[in-house]
Amino acid sequence: MKKSAVLFTLLIFGVYYTQNAPKFQNDTLTTSTGFKIYENLDLKIGTGSMNDGDFKFIRTNASSLFNYYSTTGYQGLANQANSFRRSNSGLIFKVKKIMPRGSKKNGFVYYAKIGSGLMNYEIDIENAIRSGELIVPDEFLPKDKSQRLNQETKYDRLKKIKELKDSGVLSEDEFQKEKDKIMSEK
Repeated sequence: MKKSAVLFTLLIFGVYYTQNAPKFQNDTLTTSTGFKIYENLDLKIGTGSMNDGDFKFIRTNASSLFNYYSTTGYQGLANQANSFRRSNSGLIFKVKKIMPRGSKKNGFVYYAKIGSGLMNYEIDIENAIRSGELIVPDEFLPKDKSQRLNQETKYDRLKKIKELKDSGVLSEDEFQKEKDKIMSEK
């Protein structure tokens, strides 16, 4: 009886896990939420999830000449040196390539390469969706709120940019542009 219960539990867990794991087949990535990403797809950028409004899960491509390398970090903040800037919020970029990294043993993380000219960026797709840095249709947002890293409401984002303006990070013009973008979203 115990063996049957263990096998049943493993079977249920296996089915649940395989339904929610991202899959990469025929040059198309199906995310854990069912959103399909492929080359030449237009992706809309959301808002950055770092305190200064920059992006945590969209950063300079690791193989780029412009990628910042340091053993001590950029003023102690190595990720911020390579982060996608907040001024890119609301813009649309074409996917140049889907890049799986990892192994079958340790699992894969999937990145989408975007950019223009010499400057390329990579999006950690799963985390960017969960944090709101990548805008996907509502039906492809994580269903379980515990899967969402930082889904903000319009009012949360307005408050955030107001604080950035008050602290001098954003100018009045930048604040108005960001505010208009947020208010025009559905």
